[in-house]
Amino acid sequence: MFGKGEKSMVWLRFLRRMSFLKMRTLAYASFLFVFGVALIMYLAEPETFGTYFRAVYWTMTTVVTVGYGDFFPNTDFGRFMTIFVFIFGIGIVGGLISKLVDGVQLIRNQKERGLLQVKETGHTLVFGYSRRSKHVIDELLETTDVILIDDLEREPFSHPRFHYVSGDPALDATLQRANIKKATRAIILADHSIPPALADGRTLLIAASIERANPNIYTIVEMMLEEHLDSFEQVKVDEVLLGDETVARMAILAAYHPGVSKIVTNLLTKDGDGMFSISAKPEWQTFRDAFHVLLEDGVTILSDGKRLDLNRRLNEPIPPNTTLIVLCSEETAKRIGAL
Repeated sequence: MFGKGEKSMVWLRFLRRMSFLKMRTLAYASFLFVFGVALIMYLAEPETFGTYFRAVYWTMTTVVTVGYGDFFPNTDFGRFMTIFVFIFGIGIVGGLISKLVDGVQLIRNQKERGLLQVKETGHTLVFGYSRRSKHVIDELLETTDVILIDDLEREPFSHPRFHYVSGDPALDATLQRANIKKATRAIILADHSIPPALADGRTLLIAASIERANPNIYTIVEMMLEEHLDSFEQVKVDEVLLGDETVARMAILAAYHPGVSKIVTNLLTKDGDGMFSISAKPEWQTFRDAFHVLLEDGVTILSDGKRLDLNRRLNEPIPPNTTLIVLCSEETAKRIGAL
């Protein structure tokens, strides 16, 4: 016979062995234990339980130490089985619950560290986290899932539509983990903490990796130095935004043409009208036709996506698949089908 201390050691060794079992093994063991004990109790005391389901119910409430008392064994054998369930059932099922909790915590920890594979589709990739990129992400989260790619230790914040992928953004393995083949667009903001030339080199490397992994993705990059424009065009990025030089030019415009910067700022904020894109309708033969139709809806055409001189080209035919950039309110944009 075991002494009191030896019994405790046997119990602790049993629990330790349970903790090392695999999740699937514990699940099978718990299933067999609960339904096996229920079958034995039903066969031993059919008059006590009445149905096999009630025996299963009694076994479950005993294993999880609830014990409502609406069913209880009336024989010594039944009481012995109750003790057996208390001792071993709690260890087996408790081990399973512990594994489940550990599994959930592991997945949560991997998500926070950016190690999980992204399953979303039609999402937007944002490269690099900063105050500026946080503003971009917040705007995008209103309409789409956003995947941030950076080398942070943990995801910077939590949102149902936000996911973080940790790793070198120029490596194909990192891009594949972000499910780049199913992504709609990619936004690369320049790293302002390093010299402009190095920042453009980093952006160019990431853009090349993106275009190689998914040639159909719409890529938007921030460029620090205008002399690097040819290099970005060779990579075939879709849009290039001038970083610090744009701010400098805005300052010059404000100095010589007061009020211009306010107009531009208004276009870039949510206040008042905004810029939207709309596909040219087949019935619009020339830009003049488009101007007249859209003007009736209070819409101003700014560009055909390439040039700003449409008011001097009104009689030109609209090329197929042309997208017009227009100025209007958000309500009007929804009504005319603008994006």
